[in-house]
Amino acid sequence: MKLSILTIAASAAALSTTHAFTTNPCRTMISRPQQQSVCLDMFSGGALDVEEEEDDEKRAQIEQTAKAMGMSVEEYQLGMNARLRMEDAISNLRVIGGDVSTGVTVEKDGNMPPRHLVVTVTEEGKGMGKARLEKAIVEALKSANEKSKVGRDEAQKDMMTYISGEMKKMGGM
Repeated sequence: MKLSILTIAASAAALSTTHAFTTNPCRTMISRPQQQSVCLDMFSGGALDVEEEEDDEKRAQIEQTAKAMGMSVEEYQLGMNARLRMEDAISNLRVIGGDVSTGVTVEKDGNMPPRHLVVTVTEEGKGMGKARLEKAIVEALKSANEKSKVGRDEAQKDMMTYISGEMKKMGGM
């Protein structure tokens, strides 16, 4: 069971940059004759903090999903909590690339593609000329991307540390 929690956590970390585990569980699939709406509840975060007296159907669905993954409900919820914590850390991350003295900076979050992206060009940057300005913007974006990758890696390490600590509390390690 320890391996399955770590496997899910590592998979969630690897796929978090693709938005595969976003909290919007419903997707619309378009086929030629008709349009279908499919709800994906497995990784929607809806499995968090289910109390015993809550909806029995929801509880049964969580138990079924956890069982299908070879986990207890508590382990499943731990994995989902860890994923949400990592997602929040990545979304709240802010890095700045570029150089203020050249007049070109890029601020972004840790998501790929970014949900928060601010490109700042001052009068000094505008005075560089088109070719140099384009090059400075590209370099600032590359710098910000490298820094955000470091932040994502750190968030993944923090998630693994969190899971390890919680598993010890649960007696799973």
